[in-house]
Amino acid sequence: MNVQRHERIAQIKQFSRYLYVCLTWIRYFLWVTWPLMAAVVIFSFDSKANITLGTMRIDDVELTIAQRVLIVAFVSALFFLALQLANHFRELIRYFSEGDIFNKHAIDHARKALLSGVIIYGLYLCASLVGWIYTVMQSSPMSISMSGDFIFGLMFFGLMYVLLWALEIGCDLNEESELTI
Repeated sequence: MNVQRHERIAQIKQFSRYLYVCLTWIRYFLWVTWPLMAAVVIFSFDSKANITLGTMRIDDVELTIAQRVLIVAFVSALFFLALQLANHFRELIRYFSEGDIFNKHAIDHARKALLSGVIIYGLYLCASLVGWIYTVMQSSPMSISMSGDFIFGLMFFGLMYVLLWALEIGCDLNEESELTI
């Protein structure tokens, strides 16, 4: 085997270990900030809020308790999905750090992480649409703005699915090579 290839594999494993530790800290951070965020939104003494959805900003909105609970529920769903994404991606990176990426468990974690990411992106798009509808309903002159985030998101997730399929093909080839040996 080529010595240069061994060095590259060792570098990938080392970087994967660092990324694994980083994802562990991200997971802890999400666990700590989730209840803090809920407490701040629910028990905020000021009845007025500034809301930002994407590029839209709404200032001094009066929020009822029911609206606050809905906001907490929506953001909690995002936090839950972010925790799922971090957990599955962390487990996938663990397989990278061990050098055993072409197996069914790693691909299952990659698929679940990608699904969580797609759902988070879908929720983001729904929130952006609701914010856009609210803005159109509140302003008398009609102003329509378009963002390229939608297109970039589709390109990103398309690329991620191609990488997932490459992992699946590598797993199939790995299984076939084990059967021939």
